[in-house]
Amino acid sequence: MSRYFLFGTLVWDSLLADVAGRAVDIVPATLSGWRVERAAAGDWPVLVEGGRCEGGLTGDLPEDAKARLDWYETAFGYVPDAVQVAGPDGPVAALVYREAAPSGGSGEAWSLDDWIARHGERTRLAAAEVMRGHGRVAPQGIAARRGVIHARAQGIVTARRTRRPATVGGEHDATEVAVHRVDYPYEGFHRVEEWHLDHPRFDGTRSERMQRAISHVTDAATVLPWDPARDRVLVVEQIRIGALAKGDPLPWMLEPVAGLIDAGETPTTTALREMEEEAGLTVAPDALHFVGRYYPSPGGLAQVINSYVALCDLPNGSDGLHGLDEEHEDIRAHLVPRADLMAMVASGEAANAPLIVSALWLAHHAERLRG
Repeated sequence: MSRYFLFGTLVWDSLLADVAGRAVDIVPATLSGWRVERAAAGDWPVLVEGGRCEGGLTGDLPEDAKARLDWYETAFGYVPDAVQVAGPDGPVAALVYREAAPSGGSGEAWSLDDWIARHGERTRLAAAEVMRGHGRVAPQGIAARRGVIHARAQGIVTARRTRRPATVGGEHDATEVAVHRVDYPYEGFHRVEEWHLDHPRFDGTRSERMQRAISHVTDAATVLPWDPARDRVLVVEQIRIGALAKGDPLPWMLEPVAGLIDAGETPTTTALREMEEEAGLTVAPDALHFVGRYYPSPGGLAQVINSYVALCDLPNGSDGLHGLDEEHEDIRAHLVPRADLMAMVASGEAANAPLIVSALWLAHHAERLRG
């Protein structure tokens, strides 16, 4: 059997072509005894008993397209199940993807148009990474990093929609760069990319074709908690493998509270969540003050950091041990007078970029924030 009844995200022809590796024609069809609802666990479609489900029926798919579809759905916890649907010419035997471990419906109708508007661009980017793993990675491996795949894709979507002011330079933009190809020698928690490109030069000529390698990392949010009454901050300490890899004799580093921005989160919601997880602090959203959105090292690292300072109460005892066991976090919080933090920036003891940026920003804005 090589015909599929599609009722959810794969009814979107663009995503279906991405996954199948070719354009796939579908015709209207109906599955009786089932209806589509938004999943109780999140914004994706699930089949729930009762009613009728309108969807699309593929033709007989080539084996390679069928294998790609099965791979994609299996990686996300769906398995094919035999059903009979009503097609334009009568009953048809087909396969439909169901959750291997049903999460249940929410009781709310699921809309493809609304889903495309909220998640479509990100999902197509994520699907490209998922499909590059076809034939090379076990489905369980893709499922284990589903969150980071979507978070990385969300960062690209956000960057595409963000236009920085350009008061100096800025006469060239991304449309003038010719990207010949991008290779992906490694894809895991981070993604290594090799870009082959050429671009306009400032003297009016064109560069030669060049190769550049980068590490593509999920965007992050950092927050430096500050108690204006006691004029002290909270910093966290943990081992950092990047410092260890450089041969640093002190790979335990002082930092602001920080975390990766999950798909569906904003930088502020990430900052508030990480305050609780890494420092045991709960503050209102209006306690966050935006420091900046910046690339820490764009020559070789594709990542954006959003930094904040949070006004909060930091009494004695606010320090201590924190972190999530499931993320292997071993975090120690320290209370530091702000004057001492500035001395640490000057001496080089503070060697973490977001900590330095946030400390200098706070030095400039402390009196205003007190007011």
